[in-house]
Amino acid sequence: MTARALGGSLILTASVAFGLAGTPARAGEALQPTITTSIERHYTTNAMRSDKPVADWYSLLRGTFFRKWGDEDAYVSLNAEGQATRHDEVTIEDDRAGGVQVQAFRRLAGGLELRGTLAYNATTKGDHIDFGPVVIGTRTLKQVVSGQVQVGLDLGNATALIVDATTSFEKAGLTHFENDIFLPSKLDPDKRNAQVAIKLVRTLGQFTLGVQATALRIAVERLGSPPVGVSLNQYGLRGEITYVGAGGATAGLALGAELLHGADDTYSRIRPAWQLTFAKPLPKGFDLRGTWYGRYETADSDDPLASWVNRGEFEVGYKLREDLKLASGVACEFKRNLLWENVERKRIFYAEATYDASARAAVVLRVDVTRTFKTVIDVRENTVDTFIALRAKI
Repeated sequence: MTARALGGSLILTASVAFGLAGTPARAGEALQPTITTSIERHYTTNAMRSDKPVADWYSLLRGTFFRKWGDEDAYVSLNAEGQATRHDEVTIEDDRAGGVQVQAFRRLAGGLELRGTLAYNATTKGDHIDFGPVVIGTRTLKQVVSGQVQVGLDLGNATALIVDATTSFEKAGLTHFENDIFLPSKLDPDKRNAQVAIKLVRTLGQFTLGVQATALRIAVERLGSPPVGVSLNQYGLRGEITYVGAGGATAGLALGAELLHGADDTYSRIRPAWQLTFAKPLPKGFDLRGTWYGRYETADSDDPLASWVNRGEFEVGYKLREDLKLASGVACEFKRNLLWENVERKRIFYAEATYDASARAAVVLRVDVTRTFKTVIDVRENTVDTFIALRAKI
């Protein structure tokens, strides 16, 4: 493999880690648009996701569109996706979301690669507020505009440097109440995010070594007293090692530390951060995979500031036939809210069967069992969600 190609593969690996969509087109690859659809029919024992379970049926529709123009040295891609959830009875929980992303990639002389991304996403989420025995539905529109620039440089000797800068603005609209029982109100704050990450990667045979430094700033609109959201700064440093063995076995370890500092000295602490992953094909069609990580969670947290999450997952897969795959797994999650000091313990079990009806269509049957205990507020949520899905690729 040439240094140029190796540098490109290293940069691409880092792009996946940063969550970028799209990959360089290979020589001779057809650039026809790709459309995927999924129709799911669910039955859940807890449609409102609360300690007051209400059983209901609901439908979930997903769709994506992807198109790419160019070749492996330069391309532009367009990706659009959307989904909608509709409940038969508990319609206040209906959700809708959609987004579009445009990405441009260019490989230049000297082992330099540039990638830029612009994205827009909108969600309207159905939720509810409990007033004793009375439940009132709510709905809020949120819009996010984001941009990302990534620069990758092949340094030679199977080494690459990747610099990534991301910014986003989240605009939360007024919350509307069921049957207009209250006037629309501002309940969720606007947010501005800015993040910079620098990563150095080197490949040594079957091993890939890396070190990464990150800095994140989240500026949150002051809203309410006490505020419903708190601005923060987060810094991280970690080392990484991945292994790709013969026969498809892979393993990865990332270990480092994160500092999170909340505005107005609400919180400041350094914690260890880690992620361990593995995948191992076994004889007779079996395979094992798992992951265990601990980190600060700022994007999906019930806390005004953030949460500390420790989560482990383990899955066993079995290929019964070429067109029939079975999988079952368990997950345990420990989440501590940093300001509310609530501790959430979650246990998950799932089982799934996937039948490939054709090269472009599959039928999926799945059941998820989730048990959640929130200690400080003493809430227990038990949910069983079963669905059958038809997924197609055009």
